[in-house]
Amino acid sequence: MLVSNLTNIINFVKFAVDISPIMKRLSVISLSVILLCVSCSTEVTRPYTSYLDRLDETIARADEYVNSKEQRISSIENMLHSRGVTPFQQYQIYGRLYAEYLPFQFDKAKQMLEHQERLAEDMNSLELKNDALLEKAMMLTMAGFFHEAEFVFEKLDTTTFDTRQMVSWYNARQKYLHDYHEYVKTSSFTVSDVDKITEYQDRILEITPEDSYLNRHIRILRMIEGREYEKAYQENLRFIKSLDEDEHQYAVQTYWQGFICENLDRSDETIKWWVESAICDIRGAIKDNASLCSIAIKLTSPDETDRAFRYIRISLADAIYYNAKLRKVQIASTMPWIMTEYISGKEAQNMERNRYLMLTTIISILLLLICVYTVSLYVKGRKVARVIERKNGQLAEYTQSIIEVEDSLRKTNLDLVEANAAKEEYLGLFLSMCSGYLDKLKKNISRDLYEAELKNFYKTFDTSFLQLYPTFVEEFNALLKEEGRIVLKDGELLNTELRIFALIKLGITQSSHIASLLRYSVNTIYNYRAQVKNAVLEDRENFEETVKKIGSRR
Repeated sequence: MLVSNLTNIINFVKFAVDISPIMKRLSVISLSVILLCVSCSTEVTRPYTSYLDRLDETIARADEYVNSKEQRISSIENMLHSRGVTPFQQYQIYGRLYAEYLPFQFDKAKQMLEHQERLAEDMNSLELKNDALLEKAMMLTMAGFFHEAEFVFEKLDTTTFDTRQMVSWYNARQKYLHDYHEYVKTSSFTVSDVDKITEYQDRILEITPEDSYLNRHIRILRMIEGREYEKAYQENLRFIKSLDEDEHQYAVQTYWQGFICENLDRSDETIKWWVESAICDIRGAIKDNASLCSIAIKLTSPDETDRAFRYIRISLADAIYYNAKLRKVQIASTMPWIMTEYISGKEAQNMERNRYLMLTTIISILLLLICVYTVSLYVKGRKVARVIERKNGQLAEYTQSIIEVEDSLRKTNLDLVEANAAKEEYLGLFLSMCSGYLDKLKKNISRDLYEAELKNFYKTFDTSFLQLYPTFVEEFNALLKEEGRIVLKDGELLNTELRIFALIKLGITQSSHIASLLRYSVNTIYNYRAQVKNAVLEDRENFEETVKKIGSRR
């Protein structure tokens, strides 16, 4: 809108030039300032913007793809209730349902395999039972349930397998060992038999045809492991061209192509392939995906933080819907970095808003000067009365333009308020996820390491919260009597009492939830809250509601 008003301003300044040499000089200054400010606000267009626009168009239709998926599942489920369906036909129908649910809903996919196991036992078919168990082991591995997957592996007798099942076994075992090793390699825990990954992959390459998907996929992964990225790029590019763009395999290989390009320092092409993968995932209603989160991490420019944060929110919602722990842990590990970038982006937006405010002020001053000069001309003589009248009409138009600019700025302020609310919500969600992650880590790490991770969790929370509300401690103490005010020790950002009310500020008010996050008993949390309330200056009953309003005027 600001640029659209530029033509009107220029026309008015041209009119003023004809009036006097003084106005000529003023017009030159005006044009210089306006053009400078407008040029500073020009948005940068990047080579991959068109890819992201296409991705956004696909995301807008995500609900349609999910509805189509659910209708397809419903039609398959109706086949179970058809008259005369044999147990073997039921087994096959559950297999089709498993294939639909596998990338869509983890719990449902697991149920379908359990139905297949039961039917295989009823039919006394060891081959069918082995097929179901092999699928279950692979699914649990992909979802990050490594201990459960190992339990399934122990139930399998490889001496009863045919060639097809041996390929599935080798593939499941190499995938399990590789992913489990990656999952625990930062800890002191080691995975036994990890050196057999290459052996299992060799057996797959020996048994399967060279043009089969699994054979080509394994060969490309081994090139990546060997850092032969250029060779992997060319081979995978040929592989991608042979795949159907609507198949999940296309999403997998385009994701790996993006990974290869990232290691070749081809940033724009990295985003291109990850966009291809993400679009394929969305069209297939695939909730267990990695590409969208990878794109969000790749978008680091300040003007891209809104888009990155939106993508990470979608990825997190998909991971929660799919309900497998590994993807949620992976996304949670990126949230602190994304949050930091998001805050930086909002700061850049604030600077942009201030630039517009400055421009509006300058234009207002210039218009005021022009108005004063116009009035002085009117006083000097009626000869220029008609000129003054036209000028007043033009000034009214420009004043309306200023009002429109101010309305736009007010809308921007409202958007920032909504963004702050979103930051509070996702900071609370991030804390809950990190807390759950610590609970799971506790089983696999030493007590000292767990305590160190817990201290780091507190420090991360304190730092992130104070970045959002830097004056929280001062405003909080201002609500308390002098003798009850909280004095922090050297090196402390927040203490236990402040953390409790910081969580209340974020909307986490139940003592049980607070106790879970801070690792205290519910009674301890209740006592801390009561103790602080006893030191309140006034309106003790509404104290916590007052705390929630701290920083709301920023």
